[in-house]
Amino acid sequence: AMISFLRVVAYICIWTTPFQVAFVLWGIGIVTVTDYSILSLSNIEFITNYLGFLLFIVEWLYTWFWNALLDWVFSLPAILHASLKAVVSTWLGLWILKNIDG
Repeated sequence: AMISFLRVVAYICIWTTPFQVAFVLWGIGIVTVTDYSILSLSNIEFITNYLGFLLFIVEWLYTWFWNALLDWVFSLPAILHASLKAVVSTWLGLWILKNIDG
């Protein structure tokens, strides 16, 4: 049962990679045609200006999680954050598969 669960987690990590790459490319596109730079396009700026329909989730998160942590996460540069997240989640998925299959 645990092996099956880990396999599902690994596949989710790997299958989300194309979406994360698309997010990074979208961010790069925004930086090329606007006044934002790679460092100034933060997660919250991206959500506020391009994914406004998700703002209610951001507000809900602030009622449940440590505000200082959320402030820090949302202030991270979106492109760098998404790039690192894509690499780490893909690596994690591949690592889990390699280790559970022996």
